[in-house]
Amino acid sequence: MVEHLKVGYNFTYDLLDFLIEQNLCCQKSKIYEVYGSRKESSFLTARPAFRIPDVSRHEFRKHIEKLQQNNIGFNYTLNTSCLGNKKDIFKIKKTIQDYIRFLMDCGVKTITITLPIMAEFIRELSDEVNIEISTIANIDTVTQVKLWKEYYNVNKLCGNLSRNRDITFLENLSNYCNSNEIVLSLLANEFCINGTCYDGYCSYTDCIYRTHCYQLHSLGYDVNDVYFDDYPMQRCINSRNNALGWLKSNFIRPEDMGLYNQIGINHFKLTGRTGSTEYMKRIISAYMSQHYEGNLLELWKHLETISCNNDLFVPPFVILNEKLDGFLEFWFSNKTHRCSNEICGETCTYCDNFYKKL
Repeated sequence: MVEHLKVGYNFTYDLLDFLIEQNLCCQKSKIYEVYGSRKESSFLTARPAFRIPDVSRHEFRKHIEKLQQNNIGFNYTLNTSCLGNKKDIFKIKKTIQDYIRFLMDCGVKTITITLPIMAEFIRELSDEVNIEISTIANIDTVTQVKLWKEYYNVNKLCGNLSRNRDITFLENLSNYCNSNEIVLSLLANEFCINGTCYDGYCSYTDCIYRTHCYQLHSLGYDVNDVYFDDYPMQRCINSRNNALGWLKSNFIRPEDMGLYNQIGINHFKLTGRTGSTEYMKRIISAYMSQHYEGNLLELWKHLETISCNNDLFVPPFVILNEKLDGFLEFWFSNKTHRCSNEICGETCTYCDNFYKKL
């Protein structure tokens, strides 16, 4: 089965040409869509302005045109998780809808949103544009997707990162999506996790700061904000002080995408659009070829580089990707196993035992 990739876009023609070239030469995977946003709309996204390309409206149109000419769609992210109170939202409704009209006029076919109110604003204007539910929406039940479909006729869903290894849930979610014309994609190269190691136990889980982190970014986080010791990201960085902890995050390796085909999933999203073009090329090449040799942690743009494109950053640990063959198969062989039901490192030690063999 061909794997379909959605990749981050930084509005450089160097990356655009690379994507076109990759689609021409690779048979195992295809880039069907790119995603991103412009600085002008930063207040409507989950990325602060300093992390978003400052692209003119004219230049934006040119990129959309060339992408479409090469059968690559553009998925625009209006994925803020916080627009303020209802009075604030009412005041900017016209501004939001004017911008959505601009996107549609440029040829944008899909818009990713987190908030239902954004879906309402889109559907007031058009029934044709595709709506994708962001991973930030943290979809936890199949019925939630059913409601999104019935209320707003959503067309796509990026799964909740914390459910990447909940195979029974994903299988049921995939069955519903495939039966209702919803494209389900999973976030592949995301290592958002934190935890602690003490008394011989190493307990890591989904990042407890993740939701607030997105809210703070949506509200205009600035590169010079150092309040509360650079909360929350410095808290995450400080907790990731053990290589074993990284192994417990919900990543999907290039080699392991095929496992998800068993449950009807062959669409994957790659993070890293705020990284350099060279960084993104390396990540995309790994997933296009479904093969990567080197440090697993190099598949992610680390929080230490959030305010810069530092390709020289050295991850704190080395976990050789080629040593992880077979690691993910545990969850597919034990579909009812849910990490969320366990006390990591105590009632479940699968990752710990695997790590000891590395």
